Amino acid sequence: MFAEHYTTTVGPVEITVAPPEPAPWYADAIVEEQDTGLLLGEPHLLRDTTESYETLIGKMQDQSPLGPGQVLVEHTTPRRFIAIVYDIEKNPMSRPEWIAAAMDRLMRALVRYQVRKIAMPLFGAAHGHYPCTNFMDLLCSTLPHVQGGYPEKLWLITSPPEYRNIVAYLENRRL
Repeated sequence: MFAEHYTTTVGPVEITVAPPEPAPWYADAIVEEQDTGLLLGEPHLLRDTTESYETLIGKMQDQSPLGPGQVLVEHTTPRRFIAIVYDIEKNPMSRPEWIAAAMDRLMRALVRYQVRKIAMPLFGAAHGHYPCTNFMDLLCSTLPHVQGGYPEKLWLITSPPEYRNIVAYLENRRL
């Protein structure tokens, strides 16, 4: 079973690379990536619903689509941030500029809501085939500029293949 974790620092932020379970520490907020219609779920996760297919289609048609790059905030415990990094009606369904816009808005939201510890996936990797090294370039160029200690700690939630690539990337950065 995969249960490794790796910790390093980028700018003022401590990054822990780890799988979804076990959690390396308690997160004040969790980030999810989503599409403009909020239709995508976690990869390989089946969600049970009591609503009929027709009801779900009706709700989708009544809903105004969100714009790529937006970040929604759900006031739960832990707080949830939903980063809109996909548009399933576009090809490709994820674009670097959407991921960058969502990252920028997320970092501003962390300051606004004073979130110190955050758990997040690699934007664009689950559904958009965005290279994890491109995401890491963006993340590592963003973190040195965080304001007021928000975030203080960042848990990158990864799968085993992503884990190896991210650790190698971070180790090479240190050289």
